[in-house]
Parts: sequence; structure tokens; C-alpha cells
Amino acid sequence: MSRHEDLKRFDIRTRNKLRAIFSDRDGDTINRITQLRSKLGKSQVEALEALLKNSALTRASRKTNPFPKKPPFSDALQEHLETDLNGILTIIENSARTHRSRLKELVNSLHKIDEIYTTGNFTNCLDHILDALKTHGWSHAVLRRIILIRENLGEGCVDDRIERLVFQAGIKGVVVTSLIHTYARDQSILMIKRSVLNIPDRGAINRYTRTLAKVAIQPFAASIQELESYLRETLKSSLLDAIIVAKFNSHHFQINDFPTIAETAKALGKTELFESLVSTYEATTSEGEYAFFKQSSVWLEYDPVRKYRILVDSYYDASHEEAEKIPAGLDQMLRTWVGNTSPHDLVGGFQFTKHNYPALAKLELSGTVTRSALFNSWLTESGGQIGFEKESLFKLMGLTRDLSRTVPINPVRTAAKLTKDNLVKLILYLLLAKRSKNELDSFLLRKLLEDIAFKYHNGSLVSLVKSYETTHPYVAEYIYDIATEDFLAKLTKLAPHRADIPEIRASLHEWMAEFTNDEYYLQRARAVRIDHQINRVRNEIDDHRIYVDPSRFSSWIEDEMMIELSGALTTTGSGKKGVSVTCDETIISLVMKQSYSAFCSNAVFGIASYIGRRIRHGTFHGHLYSSVTNSMEKSEKFKPLFANPQFLAKWSSWKDAYNTAIEEIITERLHVSSKTKPLGLLNPDVYCPLKQEVLAAAVTNISSNYAETKSTADIYPTIIDYCWRLAELDLGAVIRYLKAQQRPLKNEKFIIDELVPAATTVNPKLADAFRRELELSIDRKLSTMFGWFKRPSIVAPKASVSLLFAATVAEVKDTIPDFDPQNADNSEEEIELVGGFYHLVYDSLAIVVSNAAKYADRSRPLRRKFSIVPGKEKRLTVEICSSIKPNDVPAEVSAQIEMRKKAEFLDANLYDRKSGISKLLLLASNRHDFKLTQYEVVGQEVQVRLTYALEH
Repeated sequence: MSRHEDLKRFDIRTRNKLRAIFSDRDGDTINRITQLRSKLGKSQVEALEALLKNSALTRASRKTNPFPKKPPFSDALQEHLETDLNGILTIIENSARTHRSRLKELVNSLHKIDEIYTTGNFTNCLDHILDALKTHGWSHAVLRRIILIRENLGEGCVDDRIERLVFQAGIKGVVVTSLIHTYARDQSILMIKRSVLNIPDRGAINRYTRTLAKVAIQPFAASIQELESYLRETLKSSLLDAIIVAKFNSHHFQINDFPTIAETAKALGKTELFESLVSTYEATTSEGEYAFFKQSSVWLEYDPVRKYRILVDSYYDASHEEAEKIPAGLDQMLRTWVGNTSPHDLVGGFQFTKHNYPALAKLELSGTVTRSALFNSWLTESGGQIGFEKESLFKLMGLTRDLSRTVPINPVRTAAKLTKDNLVKLILYLLLAKRSKNELDSFLLRKLLEDIAFKYHNGSLVSLVKSYETTHPYVAEYIYDIATEDFLAKLTKLAPHRADIPEIRASLHEWMAEFTNDEYYLQRARAVRIDHQINRVRNEIDDHRIYVDPSRFSSWIEDEMMIELSGALTTTGSGKKGVSVTCDETIISLVMKQSYSAFCSNAVFGIASYIGRRIRHGTFHGHLYSSVTNSMEKSEKFKPLFANPQFLAKWSSWKDAYNTAIEEIITERLHVSSKTKPLGLLNPDVYCPLKQEVLAAAVTNISSNYAETKSTADIYPTIIDYCWRLAELDLGAVIRYLKAQQRPLKNEKFIIDELVPAATTVNPKLADAFRRELELSIDRKLSTMFGWFKRPSIVAPKASVSLLFAATVAEVKDTIPDFDPQNADNSEEEIELVGGFYHLVYDSLAIVVSNAAKYADRSRPLRRKFSIVPGKEKRLTVEICSSIKPNDVPAEVSAQIEMRKKAEFLDANLYDRKSGISKLLLLASNRHDFKLTQYEVVGQEVQVRLTYALEH
């Protein structure tokens, strides 16, 4: 079809817009087309795709340059080669023949760069890169080397020339961003790979950058069709990139049919240099091989890299539930590479692969990646019907990584069923715990854990974990990881009471703190116990109806949002690369909005799913209709009324109207608002000022967390926390609507005009009692249901400051029973805190309250005032005043306090009896959002003022 015919498929206005875009040489073509595409329907999007694939050139098109002088790493309108693999290879062959001598020079230049890189002289290496860029232009192969040097410069090192090149290449673009995060030593390659593979496919608009991003993490084309796509797009980058990709995937065609490609491919990547490149990685730790694997795509043109990645790319992968079949052309190569290695060989101290590259063999021996891939390979090939030597399997679990994210699900399930050894079975089910979404796998794991715990460890999960700490530490860590509060809640034998759940989880955190010698886990244990203490004071059962599975939501963020989020955070820099210290708040805000939309709307893990399964199709109708009508009809008190036919007829009419009203709420209102459900009460895509404030706080928090930790690992809990904060505002609309339905649901006019008169003929007093009880019953049911549409405290708790104070008092009274602070709260408002922040308030309050209980006059009230101080930075102020004991001298008490304030406080937490003032000072020194602004004697009182900076 001609371009003119393609254009005819649009209305005149859209046609004119497209003509204007196609004729603009210097405009932002792709962004304009993207904006236009977002407004088109499905059929018109298909028409636009056909138009963009049309080979006829436009003024806005960028011509493909085999040796581009400017970085070609952004999407642009370019000629689309609509031809088969042979046709594309022929085009590459002809171009290679034309530029044969220049290609030879560029190949030699790459060899020189790699040779210098092995010496560690990065300055000289960069000189040659700059010379290559000037002489031969840009390519993805050269960009990969630039990013490699940037990552491996060393902690705290910045090279301004590299930073200029990276920004020139487009640090905000997906091609550069994906490379930075792929090569970063502190990033998970599995997470980055899934993120890249889940970049939204917008057809011709972003096909080019999506393909270049994939080359670094998935260089093997899965099929001839995919190779065609790889070659079409990489040829737009540079001629060299297309030849490298062709060489790497030469199992899909006869490379000798294209002599110039074959000649260039043979010259690329000197095998004798490979060992020196591998030797730049540390072979004494497991991180050496992991870093090499992540960065090995720099050298795709080297034959040993291709052979190494056949095994690892196929079997160390979290993007598929089962490993895909290896093409015949690579299968034999793989078998030659790994030989007949057995699980027993992997735990020995000798080379277990069969290649002739000693430096790589050392990396594999100290590493975990190849072992993990081989383990998954055995499972896949045997279908799980493989016999493990028990001790070899135990050792192997400690020498692998990410198995819980990469094992093939069905073979592991089969292996677990076949094994008779409970510990082997436990390991296999633990591997499935995070990977499998099958509830049966989770059930079998829980049952096995309970059986082992009761049989050998007196019913204690913590004791079970500790028993494996020395002999099988990986098993202990696996159990710690999966034993979340949600998981423990289903272990009804090990945690029969609700109070057992937080205590077990807190004890597991304490075990992990001791196991890893990391105080962070002690803080987590403290947080769990604080939450439990608060719930104890509340004396409430958290029968939550609204819920979002945090693990599934985190996986969704990894798959769908991490590339955008990583791109925004990369612009901030990461210490040594900190050229720009401002993150892209617009993108982070967009990520938060998209995450929150999925948080509400996703059919698998979102709020909409739980409203559907738990409320709409579950308890809403039964709670509001059946329980109300049944209780009235079964009441002995009202039997005389139901014996009257006239009353019974009116009652049936009222019930029909009541049922219709409830069904209308269920079918139309209890939904996320959409085109099909426009009356849905949840509207995550509409942002009122309050939601905008929460969104802004989320962006600030994510930015500051990343700037502080230089890692994206802690961002998921932050996103989840702020999604709940946003959800609470939206769920408020559901509660307000239900409150507004109290009168309409009762249909009071019908009750007064029709139902009560019919009942009055039987018994006037009974008629009035029936009306009151019916209306009261509906009010009570609705009041209970308001609690269904709130954030569950088990997921993201909140607490008022007064409740935190009451919880600290309850904790102190466990050891000082006669402590009574009395009702002396002078606060003007109830202040609620959400998220982990209130743990800080609790900890500091607990110190002050404990001091007052120990040293103050317990017969006098403990005066307190909690207030919000408005301003540019909103602050919470806590003021507590305790009376000095009658026998104490104020001057002496003051001297003691001042001495404590001046004393060394860094070791305050090591001594239980050390002054609480020291602990407060330590807390203030560790937290930028907390200050001890007053602790002194005033008259006959000790006055304390604590100040906290609030984000939202």
C-alpha cells in the first residue's frame, strides 16, 4: 500500500498533522508522533504503524549512517527494511564490502582499546576511544566500553570526559540507562533484564531503542524473525553493531554465504585477548563471576563470550517460568562447553566446565552464576526426575544464587514429589516459594515446615531456623525470607494466636541481626514489636478486607517500572558518578502514578481484585442484606408480625427494594472507575490537592532514599507505603458514599407509610420496636463495613500520637505497675502518623516516658502536649512535663541532667542502665528528622521537648 493510501485511513485533521510532522526536518518528530498516537483508536494505531513502516523517505527521516558522527541512541524516523533475513544480511554484506578498509581499521581500534583496558590504564584507554569516535563515529559497541570504564573506575572516581560522553549519548534515554544499570555491580541483572524485556512496545515509535537495550541483556535472538528485527535495528545504530549481532547469532544462518561479514566477524574479538579481559575480574569472591557475566556483553564479538552465555542466558533467567529450547546450532556447542558435569563435581575444588580458558574457569569455580545455570539445566533436562546426592545438594545450595527466582517450576515440583528426604523436600519447596504462584506449593511448604518444627524443634520456627544456621545456613536464610507476617498467619499450628505472628517475625529479625551482624534487622524487630504493642493497646482484631499482595506488587514494579525509575535516578548520579545531583522528579511522579493505578486496578494483586473476591462476590450482600433480614425474620419477638399476611406482603416489597439498592451498589459502585464502570467509587487517576501532596512527598522520599543508599532495593517499600497513603484518600470516597446511603437504603418513607401501618394492626408497640431495630441493624452493619475500606494495619499501619503515648505507657507498666500518667493531655487536635515514621516517635517517646516513670513523682500527672507546627517544613512537637519527687532537690536533678547531656552517647545502646538522655542524643545524631530541643528543669518540673520533621 502506498503512503498516500495509508494516509487516507485517517481523518483530514490527523492527516494534516502527520504531513506536518513528516515534513519537519528539525522538529521533535518522535515525541510529536507519540503524543498523536496516544489519542488514536486501535485501528488508527495499526494504520500509523503501517505508515511508519513505509519505505518512502520523508523530510523528517534520519538516514542510516554506517559510521554515525553523532550518538544514534534515540528513536527517530528511519527507513524500515521490510525484507527477510537473507535480504537484510545482503544489505549488510554490500555495505561491509563498500566500507571494507574502514571496518578493518575500526576492528583494529577496538582490539587496541581492549588491549589497553586489560592493563588497567583507563586514561589511555579513553584516549583511544575518543580517537575512535572522531575517526569512525559512534556505535553501541563503543558505548558499551564507555559505560564499562565508567562503572569500573573505582569507588569515588569521576572522569569528566566519560561523563560528557555519557550525557552526549543520552543519559536519560533507555539505551544508555539500561547499560548503566546492567553493568552496575550493585544491581541485580535479573531485575534489569526483566525490566528491559518489559519496556512497553509502541511499535515503530520505540522499536529501535527497545532492541538496542535488549542486545546487552539478551544478545541471542530466539528465532529467525527476532534476528531479522535485531539486524534491522542495530544496522540503524552502526554497521559494526549489525555485524557483531550477526556473528553472535550466526547459528541461524550460514555466515560463509556472506564473505565480507564472515571476514570481519573472524577479525573481531581476538581469542588470545579474552583471558586477559577475564583476568580483570576478582577470582577470589563469588562477585567476580557475577560482575563478569553482567558486563560480558561488552565483548559480544569474542567467541568464548558467546559460548559462555549459551548456558547462562538459557538457564539463569527469571523472565520465563521454564527454560526455552536451545537452538540446534548452539546445543552441541553447549554440551562441549559443560561436558557431563554432575552435581558432585560442582561442590569440589576443581574446574567443572570443559573449556580451555583457565582464567574463566577460576571465575566459575569461585562464582555462583555458572553453578546456578547448571543446576537449572539438570532439572530442566531431567524434568525433575533426577537423583541428588543429599550432601552435594546441601553444599550446592550455598554455592548458587537466585535459584528461588530462576528454577524451572514444573521440574522442581516433580523433584519435590519424588524425594523421600524431608530436608531435600524442604529445600525444593523453599525454592518454589517465591517463584510459583500455585497456592498448593505454598500449602505443602507450610505443612512441611510445621511437621519438621513439631517433630524436631518443639513447635518453634525460630528454633528450626537456628538449628540450620551452622549446617545449612542457606536453608535458614530462605525460611527467614519467606516467613513474612502474611505467611506466618497461615501457619495456624506454629502461630495459633494472632499475637504469636509478630513475636515470631520479630524473633526471626533478631536471629538475622545476629547471623549477619547487622543492626538494621534489630531495628526491624523493634518495629514489629512496636506495632504489636500498639495493636495490643487498641485491643482490635485486624479483620482487614482490603489488601494488596506486597510481593506480587513488588514483582510488578520490577517488571514494569524499574527502567523508568532507574532512568530517573541515574540522572542523580551515584556518588562517584554524581555529575548531576537533581533527579527527574517528573518521571518519578509518573512512575508513582502508574504504580498506584496498578495498585488499585490490577486484576491479580490490586485493591480491585480484593474488592471483587472478598467483598463484591463475598460478604457485602450477605453482611448488609442476608444478616439484616434473617435476624429480623428469625427473631422470636417479631413472630406475630410475620404471621400477618398483610405485613408479610409489605415486608417482601421492602426487601425487594432493599435488595435492589444493595445490588446496584455492588454492580455499579464497588469498582475502580473506568469506561465500563463510570460510577466506580475508586478513582486512582484523579488527583485532588491532598493526593497531590502525598504524591509530592513520595517523590521527595524516593529521591532522598536513593541519594542516601545509592540503591533501588529500599524503594519498593516506600512505593507501597505511599500507595497505601493515596489509597486511604480514595477509599474515603467509598466510606462517604456508604454513609450517604444510610437513609436511601432504609427506604424510610416506605417503612413509615407502608410497613409500620401494616404492623400496627397487629401490635402498635411491636411495630415501633420493629422499625427501630431494623434501622439500627442497618446502621450497625454499615458502621462495621466502613472499617472494610481502610488500610490494614498489618500492611501499612498508622497510629495517632496519643495512641503511641498510651502504648509506651503500657510497655512501661509491664515493669512499673503503679505508673499512672493520668489524663493530662493538653493537645488541641488528634495527630495521626503513617508508615514507618511513627516508629521513631514511639522509640523517643518510650525513652522519655520510661525516664519519667523511674525518676519523677508518680503520684502527679504527666502533662503532655502534641502539636503540629506549620511552615515550609511541617514539624511535630511533643512536650512532656513530669514533676520532681518531693524529696529531690531541683538543682541536683538539673545538674544530673546537664551532666548526662554532655556525656558521651555513642555507646548508649550498649548499656541498659545508661541514661535515657544519652539514648535520645544518640537517636538525634542518627536521624536528620529528629531533634531533642529541650530537656531541663524548670521550677519543680522536668520539661522535655522533642521535634520531628514531617514529610506528609
